[in-house]
Amino acid sequence: MTDTQTSADKLLPFCDLVMKGGIASGVVYPTAIAELSCHYRFQSIGGTSAGAIAAAVTAAAEYQRRETGSLQGFGLLKALPDELGKSIVPGKSKLLSLFQPQGELSRLFSVLVASLNRGTTTSRILHLIIGFMKAYWLATVAATIAGGAAAAGVGFLYCKAFDPITIDVGLYALLSAAILFMLVFTITAAGLIGWWVYLDITRRLVEHNLGLCSGLGKGALTPWLHNLIQTAADRTIEDAPLTFGDLWLAEGADSSTPHSIDLQMFSTNLSHGRPYIFPLEEKEQLYFTEEEMSECLPDKVVTWMKEKSRSSHMTKDEKWLLELPPPQDFPVLLAARMSLSFPFLFTAIPLHCLVKGKNFQRCWFSDGGISSNFPIHLFDDLLPRWPTFGITLEPKSDGQADVFIAKTYDEGKEERWNYLPKEVEQKKGAGMLGWFIGAIVGTMQNWNDNSLTRMPGVRDRVARVRLNKTEGGLNLNMEEPDIRAVAARGKNAIRQLLKRFNFGQNGNSVTGWDEHRFVRLHILLKMLAARAPGVVSSVGLNDESSTYATDFCKLLSDMQVASASAGPPGYAKQMTDQNCSDLLVFVQRLASLAQDMEPLDKSIPFTSIPTPELRVRPPL
Repeated sequence: MTDTQTSADKLLPFCDLVMKGGIASGVVYPTAIAELSCHYRFQSIGGTSAGAIAAAVTAAAEYQRRETGSLQGFGLLKALPDELGKSIVPGKSKLLSLFQPQGELSRLFSVLVASLNRGTTTSRILHLIIGFMKAYWLATVAATIAGGAAAAGVGFLYCKAFDPITIDVGLYALLSAAILFMLVFTITAAGLIGWWVYLDITRRLVEHNLGLCSGLGKGALTPWLHNLIQTAADRTIEDAPLTFGDLWLAEGADSSTPHSIDLQMFSTNLSHGRPYIFPLEEKEQLYFTEEEMSECLPDKVVTWMKEKSRSSHMTKDEKWLLELPPPQDFPVLLAARMSLSFPFLFTAIPLHCLVKGKNFQRCWFSDGGISSNFPIHLFDDLLPRWPTFGITLEPKSDGQADVFIAKTYDEGKEERWNYLPKEVEQKKGAGMLGWFIGAIVGTMQNWNDNSLTRMPGVRDRVARVRLNKTEGGLNLNMEEPDIRAVAARGKNAIRQLLKRFNFGQNGNSVTGWDEHRFVRLHILLKMLAARAPGVVSSVGLNDESSTYATDFCKLLSDMQVASASAGPPGYAKQMTDQNCSDLLVFVQRLASLAQDMEPLDKSIPFTSIPTPELRVRPPL
């Protein structure tokens, strides 16, 4: 990769890219993105959690390429795994140093780190116990003293009861003292450590917005990410933060799209119980306080937000609430930070909304992966103009390849298996319970994404990167060789996708992109045809039994009369005669189209496995 793009680079085709969340698994993305940038320009980029971090930096690097012709942003991404794998101090990599706990929460964080990179549930539990004893060492010391005192008391009683002390009596005394020591130590340690942990979780964790790490601090994740985004966009941290508006107005836009670079990231509004896509639409009004936002973002970004806020309100408890900047001024960093708020690891982001125009209520935003961890559907049209590639992550089972790409139409439709290993099932111990709980959480989180990635027209453009138990996820302390191995897997995945999409197989002139468009066209036609009979039945104008057919003109007339002072549902004002006429024509043509599609469906023997459905649903 050279530092400057050539004239050929400016003619590269567009692609979209969506990346899955996964905390430390995000190290798979940098080299993959750098590889893909040599063959495509990025038009739409999306992701969740760690995928949102990668998406933000990708958008920034594409912005620099479009604005200056420099490829240094992608070079920065390519070098990222090496940076993250470097040792800051012995036993602590740059990756682990990005996660900095808040104050007294360092105790709980150290317990989490102690349990990482453990191959079995038993090993993980053992290291958790050791971690608790080390982190809450005062309780461990107190328990040791209590146990020692109890053991000494037993010895004293034996000395008083038996004189002289024989060898047998001495052994009994020693054994009794040891048993009593362990019993008193265990009960005391469990009680003291349990009480201390309870206070840390219910008080200190809650006081710190429900997260071990705020993301702030010297060398912590948020300042590091801010610098990375700014540098990738050819800016400094002293410059204005990169915004969605900057991306939208970048050079080299495709004339068919409203935004030159379209970046979107998921976050989850726990207070509303649904996902939000950032940047927000203009109609979505959320507010922030300077104090709360300063606990999440660098000061210069908070100052920018204050300057770009369009309105402010005083709450009943005399706090100033500022409206979030409009979409064009919304900092990319804030959206990424809201998407990566992994529950309990990072603090949730508190925002505020106006309820029924009267009272403000706090909205808690957490990790986007809670609601959609792999939003591969983000940029899908009915028919694609260019590829929308996806990189997803999944556990690796014995005998599986590190990367899977569907190379034919019949591949990739199989279920995503999360097998309970037979040896674990046979033992019926803690491992089985751990698997069961993990499977429940994983299914709740990923069922929609897993179902979608099996669909025809989707599975062929998704690279499935498989990770071992000690790679990615919450394994924050991966060593440099592991980071390099995961990063190399991402690069390999993109190379396989490129080979599939750019070149025909076995000398065939038809590329994977051609096949993808062929499948997507058939999927659209078959979905429309499947719905056609219902449309014909409902609005068939030649059928006098149809409610729409017989009553539609009367309905329009009645709606006009009923809406004398206000418009009918969905209309800002009264319907005009022209509205009624056009609507009647619309219904007639809809019925005619549906009637024409019914016989055509039978002449197209395309089989979709699994069978998709065309439905009306929210834009998420």
